[in-house]
Amino acid sequence: MTTVLEMKFEAANGKILTLSLNDPKPNLTSIDVSNAMQMIINQDVFHLDGAPLAGVKQARLIDKTITEIL
Repeated sequence: MTTVLEMKFEAANGKILTLSLNDPKPNLTSIDVSNAMQMIINQDVFHLDGAPLAGVKQARLIDKTITEIL
C-alpha cells in the first residue's frame, strides 16, 4: 500500500493547485501539514497561470493499493 499526501492550494486567481507527495512521514498532524503548507505559500515559489498561491484549500492522506499485472 502507498500513502500520498495531497495538498490543495488556492491561487490568487481562484484556481486550485494540487501538490502530491508520496510516502509522507507517518503520524503527520494537521498542525504539521498546515505549517508546511503555509511555508510553501510564504516562499512564493509556485504560481498558477502567473498567480501566486493565496491560501490553503485542503489537505488529505490517500491510501492506495497498487497491483502490477505486467
